[in-house]
Amino acid sequence: MEDRLIPTPRTLADVEIRSRELIGRGWGKLERFTFRHRRFDGTWSDVVQRDMYTIAEVSMVLPYDPVLDAVVLIEQFRTCGLVWDEATWLIEAVAGIVDPGETPPEVARREALEEAGCAIAEPVLIGKLYSSPGGYGERTYVYAAKADLSGIGGLHGLAHEHEDIRAVVVPLAEAQRATEDGRIRDAKTFLMIQWVAANRAKLA
Repeated sequence: MEDRLIPTPRTLADVEIRSRELIGRGWGKLERFTFRHRRFDGTWSDVVQRDMYTIAEVSMVLPYDPVLDAVVLIEQFRTCGLVWDEATWLIEAVAGIVDPGETPPEVARREALEEAGCAIAEPVLIGKLYSSPGGYGERTYVYAAKADLSGIGGLHGLAHEHEDIRAVVVPLAEAQRATEDGRIRDAKTFLMIQWVAANRAKLA
């Protein structure tokens, strides 16, 4: 049994892209990739097709107040549940699209102000994640950041982006309970809360 998890060294030389076709465009884009890749035994896979939907590159941040031992979370309507005939107003961390010329930390600071009305200190990178790699190309930079959350909350969002956002400050322990009882259903937010709970010292 190995005691370390070591990713297999891979580069784009281990992928042969036969075609990349745009098959749909709306808010995001749907692309069809035809490719083969290097297998773990050194041989090449069969040629396969996979469709990937991508909106953009995203930056997320969970502001944490070490004095209050609290975080700010936001609630907003998300379209995802309509696929399953559910009304999905989800509780999440602050997030926004990385526009051309912006860096992910800059977006984290901007979105914390726009969506929660709070200023944050230098964001601490938790990870660079793919949220649903089987069919969704979104790449997300996930951060936590120290913040003064006293007096923070209320309704926020940009009208021209059709945002209707409720920000709420809750004790970190309550946010953790929300990951356990089903109130928090966004996977990245789930991870961010658990990371902050385990790494408070990095945000003191």
